[in-house]
Amino acid sequence: MPRKRIAVITARADESEQKHILTGISAAALSMDADVAVFSNVYNHWVSDALLNYENHIYDFFQPQQFHGVIITAEAFLSLSTLEDVCDRIRKAGLPAVVIDGEIEGFHSILSQDTAAMEQITEHLITVHGLTRMDILTGAAHMPVSHRRVEGCKKAFATHGLPFDESCVHYGNFWNDAGEALAERYLRGEQPLPQAVICTNDYMAYGLCDALTAGGIAIPQQVTVTGYDYTEGRIYHYPILTTYRRNRQYLGAQAAAYLLGAEVPLPAADDLLICGNTCCCGVNSLQFNEEIRMARIGQYHAAMNSAAQFANRLTLCRTLAEYQAVLQEYAYLLHDAEGLYLCLDKAWNSAEYVGDTFLCCSIGNAYSDQPRYFEGSALLPALWEEREYAMVYYFSPLCFQMRLFGYTALAYRYPKCYDLSFRDWNKTVANTLEFLRMKNDIHYLTQCRRVSSLYDSLTGFYQMGEFRRIADATGTEMTEDCSLFAIQLTFPTEGAYIYGENYRSDILSATARAIKQATEQHGICCRSTDDLFMVLCKAEHSTLMAEKLKIMLHHAIAAHYDETQVFLTFGAYKGKASGEAVDTLSQSIQPSAEEALRRFLQRKQLPHYRALLALRSDIYKSPQKTPSAADAGKLLCISEGYFRAAYKKCFGVSFLQDQIYAKTMRAGYLLCTTAMSIYAVALQCGYSDEKYFARQFKQSMGCSPAQYRERHC
Repeated sequence: MPRKRIAVITARADESEQKHILTGISAAALSMDADVAVFSNVYNHWVSDALLNYENHIYDFFQPQQFHGVIITAEAFLSLSTLEDVCDRIRKAGLPAVVIDGEIEGFHSILSQDTAAMEQITEHLITVHGLTRMDILTGAAHMPVSHRRVEGCKKAFATHGLPFDESCVHYGNFWNDAGEALAERYLRGEQPLPQAVICTNDYMAYGLCDALTAGGIAIPQQVTVTGYDYTEGRIYHYPILTTYRRNRQYLGAQAAAYLLGAEVPLPAADDLLICGNTCCCGVNSLQFNEEIRMARIGQYHAAMNSAAQFANRLTLCRTLAEYQAVLQEYAYLLHDAEGLYLCLDKAWNSAEYVGDTFLCCSIGNAYSDQPRYFEGSALLPALWEEREYAMVYYFSPLCFQMRLFGYTALAYRYPKCYDLSFRDWNKTVANTLEFLRMKNDIHYLTQCRRVSSLYDSLTGFYQMGEFRRIADATGTEMTEDCSLFAIQLTFPTEGAYIYGENYRSDILSATARAIKQATEQHGICCRSTDDLFMVLCKAEHSTLMAEKLKIMLHHAIAAHYDETQVFLTFGAYKGKASGEAVDTLSQSIQPSAEEALRRFLQRKQLPHYRALLALRSDIYKSPQKTPSAADAGKLLCISEGYFRAAYKKCFGVSFLQDQIYAKTMRAGYLLCTTAMSIYAVALQCGYSDEKYFARQFKQSMGCSPAQYRERHC
């Protein structure tokens, strides 16, 4: 039976109020083996601005047909108009929907017991402290929740036969500045100071206490203040606030239970009055100590982020592969998370967002250095894969101003939420991705060739038209045969997106330098297409030219790039030079290149391919450090015999032969380009015995090292 999935639409998931709701949803869903996908913006700006609100594109990735139900935490949004499109899609899909602490037409609502809670707070002030003259500061007049909370105060007044004066109700905006504004009225004498001020949320109470204390009013000696909602920010304000904690976990669990359609263990609905120093009851030391402990954890996480060289390292990256490796190195900054999936638009480094195909880079426990491609409608491959246990995924936007790169999916195995430090993490990643994109653009522009009828400006080689003309002229003027060589570069399709656009031009430049070094004054070079190079030389130089091209290109390309980035295909022609011969050779090399690509794609499916390729790359880069077959097998946790068989099946050559080939190529390069002694060359290639090196070199190249050097230099 497929695992159920429920979606949650919220804002600022790191805020304490939302974290409690999300923990309740996750705990209930995971207990029923259901996945949870939370869609949340990062900043949730309270200002209507196209740039600031661009992060709300995260809700566009929510596809109702992929889920069994959806929960909307209405209280998190300043205005539910932000979700009009989301709600329309939910209705069209006929998806069961629950709204927590809000009302949306056609959706089931689960509301907090605000009226009863505010009645309890007022009851406490009347019966415990004997207060009767109280003001009430609530939210905006147009919000139903503002009136529900005032209604609770009225009930307590009525219970004790106290008159209720509507002029004592002040409307604000549920934010600190509303409390500050009311405090200014008290301080200026515009409003008489009551015995107590009941604030219907903590933020307004914080603003009120801060301003009154700064104005010389003693709390609670001159006025008692209470809050509501318990936002866990009491330690940052003076005096410590008396407030009320709603059991939001219970609300979240109720919503999940409703959607899952089954009995789910629900936490007890233990709402609680939490006393502080803004009334005469004083602080509960155990409760306050727990708040301080949680604040210390937040400070510790912030200190880790500040001390880590995370942003610096990301800024230095030149390719997406390097970028992903740095993210993995600093995965510990994703505190308590199982992992993270960086989902980027396939054209993330292009001028415009496309969104039809994404590449997914896995960070953390599921790390893979090979991004996976998936259709944009799939949301996240990991969400659909079979797992032994359910997971919670937090989807967050990844954008730089009004450039959308994609999104991140933070994965948890247990009912947990991220904290404020993730907001800094997300901002750092978005900023450095833009820096990487701009760096690639600049590099590409500096390498970009001007259109010329004669020369290719990236390499300095002839363009195809001029090269064909030279070939025709050479064939007319010369009676003897000539040789043509073709070098086809094949770039796997995902390369540019993984390594950045600049990696391609880097490889092309390295190839051109190697060809120049090999041909010297004996060949005419051409870059006939983006990925095809050709060389024309006299037949008498063809043998030496072929050898030197092979060695120089091996050193420049194979020793620095693996086949997931580029691989080469060679072709040759000997006969009368002509433009027709050039065309024939350029066409005949294509089937060989396509066959090489087909074999590469087959190899990628073989067991241990990535480990074997990494080993081969190390051998080509440093042939003097090659391990034995037995040691290589141990690295892959397989037997020596199985390793040898797997290596040959993968690359079509034995492990020993490939080692000898790598050493011979390195030796040929050193003999051609340096004045090192034969013994020094032998040591550089991993041989301690000069005679053994000379014998093995001669078997491979047909001449001794000294003869080879003399012939090529």
